[in-house]
Amino acid sequence: MRKFIVIGAVLVALLAGAWAVASPWIAMDSLRDAAREADREALEQTIDFPALRSSLKDQMRAQIRQEAARRGQSDPMQGAGALLANGFIDGVVDSVITPDGMAALLVTGSLVPKRDGQPAKEIDWDVERTGLSSFRAVPKGENGEAFPALVFTRDGMSWKLAAIDIPEPELAKE
Repeated sequence: MRKFIVIGAVLVALLAGAWAVASPWIAMDSLRDAAREADREALEQTIDFPALRSSLKDQMRAQIRQEAARRGQSDPMQGAGALLANGFIDGVVDSVITPDGMAALLVTGSLVPKRDGQPAKEIDWDVERTGLSSFRAVPKGENGEAFPALVFTRDGMSWKLAAIDIPEPELAKE
């Protein structure tokens, strides 16, 4: 009887370890599948929209402050214009970070739609563990293309998309 308990405990530990290691990849695949199928309910359950919007707004404000400081040194009017753009951030982010917008990001890797009329190619994502309670999903870009990285945090036994790390070239496009 004792032998079965030990074997059972070892199996449970192995399964828990396998889940801990594999769960980020499973979470990313599930989220991308929900995006492909336009499953709004699954996207809303897997994405922490308030945290995601807050993270993106903070990054954009920081980028605008840097740009305003840079432009303000050479031309005060350009610096003032960059500061005015700060007031539009909430509306822009709230209109882009929606289930539909996130579905596009998860499939194509970009928040900004292509302007050449061509359909965007679907991208692949690499998962990078950043700790026991977080991981990043980084798109595989071609020709050094910069894509937003997705930051996930643990939510009980599952994961939630909680932030996006936007590269500077992507911010400049918006």
